[in-house]
Amino acid sequence: MRKLAVITSKGGTGKTTTAVNLAHGLALCGMKVLVIDCDPQRNVALTFDVEGKRTLCDLLQYGNVDVIEARKNLFVIDSGGRDLAEIEMVLASRTSRERRLEMALANLKGCDVVICDCSPTVNLININAIVYADQVIIPVSMDYLAQAGARQTMQIIDEINEHSTRKTGIMGILPTFYDARTRLSHDVLGSMRERFDGLMFKSVIRVNTSLREAPSFNQTIFEYSPMSRGAFDYYQLTEEVLNRV
Repeated sequence: MRKLAVITSKGGTGKTTTAVNLAHGLALCGMKVLVIDCDPQRNVALTFDVEGKRTLCDLLQYGNVDVIEARKNLFVIDSGGRDLAEIEMVLASRTSRERRLEMALANLKGCDVVICDCSPTVNLININAIVYADQVIIPVSMDYLAQAGARQTMQIIDEINEHSTRKTGIMGILPTFYDARTRLSHDVLGSMRERFDGLMFKSVIRVNTSLREAPSFNQTIFEYSPMSRGAFDYYQLTEEVLNRV
């Protein structure tokens, strides 16, 4: 079983879009995928139109959770919304607070890939996701602040690894919101390839209206517009991730 976290310290880079569509792409390829919504905004749960009574909050506190089948081969754990922020304060006083997710899912079976969709903040829930994950995927949109967010995320991972016997790696940095019509996209992508040489995915997620529209219909890009360039880009990413896992 491979455990991934989709994370970066800047918002608006396509984290949930990547987590949801990559998860469905892997599921369509026959892999059993679990998506854990680690964001109080519940965007994964909203996209798939699911709601769990026992959520990530219950899992972190008591070890109980509802695993909801959202699609064939694709399952979701709801974040619990605003309650997740309150759980952080509860966990802060407990032992092994950064390993609560790892311990709660220690006996998880029957799953090929677990994907944690993280919020764009440095918090205890995200630290739990990083500690639990084998590797992280870092989406970076085509602006310079997003690159700074990627560097900050990599620094956080390095700091966590310094205090852990089990090291979390970087599967890849994923360019998102690429627009070939703009000089900014060309410049940022070129800068990323120089700065993060060897860590970049070959896949590039282009700007695509269908990717923005799909969640409002509670669909992934493969359901909403399977012939769109957004579907093509996430199909390529799915293939690349499959080769790496």
